[in-house]
Amino acid sequence: MTNDRISALRKAVEASPDDVLLRLILAETLVAADETDSALDEYVVLLDQHGLPADQFVPVGELAAANGRLALLRSCLEAARQAGVVEGTGRLQQLVDEMISERSGVRVKVGPEDEAVVESDTVKETTTFDQVGGMDEIKRVIHRMVILPLSRPELYSKYGRRSGGGVMLYGPPGCGKTLLARATAGECGLPFVNVRIEDVMDPYLGVSERNLHAAFERARANAPCVLFLDELDALAFARHKHGGSESRRLVDVLLQELDAIGSENEGLLVLAATNAPWDVDEAMLRPGRFDRVIFVPPPDEPARADILSVVLKDVPTTGVDLKSLAGQTPMFSGADLRALVERGVDRVIDEALTSGGEPPLSMQHLSAALPTVKPSTLDWLHRVRSYIEFANQSERYDDVAEYLRSKDIRRRLS
Repeated sequence: MTNDRISALRKAVEASPDDVLLRLILAETLVAADETDSALDEYVVLLDQHGLPADQFVPVGELAAANGRLALLRSCLEAARQAGVVEGTGRLQQLVDEMISERSGVRVKVGPEDEAVVESDTVKETTTFDQVGGMDEIKRVIHRMVILPLSRPELYSKYGRRSGGGVMLYGPPGCGKTLLARATAGECGLPFVNVRIEDVMDPYLGVSERNLHAAFERARANAPCVLFLDELDALAFARHKHGGSESRRLVDVLLQELDAIGSENEGLLVLAATNAPWDVDEAMLRPGRFDRVIFVPPPDEPARADILSVVLKDVPTTGVDLKSLAGQTPMFSGADLRALVERGVDRVIDEALTSGGEPPLSMQHLSAALPTVKPSTLDWLHRVRSYIEFANQSERYDDVAEYLRSKDIRRRLS
């Protein structure tokens, strides 16, 4: 009798797919008949049609959690909050957190002798653009290209434009690419899942590919979130430059993950950083993958002053002229500036040990340390100049070419 009733209800729903009451009765009947997966599919449709009664958000969410349906569980939680439902939403949030934690605890190092568990990274990033010295123009570009689609999803949805996608940051080492990625996640109020090269690469056959897939699965479980791939040139080394099959397989897996083959990347913003964009496989840079490429140059003089103020924020100082110091450190990266401050502090510590006091860091200490630190960006700029001259037919790196045409930059590279 139950099967006949379900068949009749299905036919009725097919005839009147917008009839919310009929679909609700079908879903409840399927639950009673232990056809839970089919019932949950009907509840998904009801949520999309805004036809699920408010008193059903919590029980349906709990049913979804019991059957591993994270997306439906999160939809129930969001619908309950929008409807002002108080009782039970805390329980739904707890179930969401538990499911994400279970899915994030993926075994990613699969070797004969050792295994490691990837820890869940569900905490929202707290770094913001205020903590990134200078780079105002780059921040504006990232805000327009990355943050706005996530902060105004209704506007982009109206025009059929999905949030998410891929952005590649490139430039000399130590100029703040990773910090920018973290700050982007912080500005969006999203978790930051950092995938380092050592988290992926493994000497055992097939394990690197599995590790990379696990990283994307962890990010999808935390979506919406920012997934950051550091040293992209190592993960996606150009296949035509590599003779071995191992690197080709890893590139193929990364391409599949970016294309969401067999998965769903909605709400997943993929950021990557590289010091060698010319070594990244060309297939990575087509629209839909890392189609947005942003050059992160060495900081200019105002940016260096901002960076120094951030670095010196918690250091006791006296008489430090940030503007003057910024003027004396052309082509210094953020890492170079931090190294300069650290060497100045070393001199202060030596002085403190000799005198027995606790002197503050002064301009004299920093000026004395200045000759011991050289800008690390010059080697990179020399290399990229050769690349731009002979291999920029796609004009993808015209922003670097324009940067190198600056009279001051040409003089320093000559």
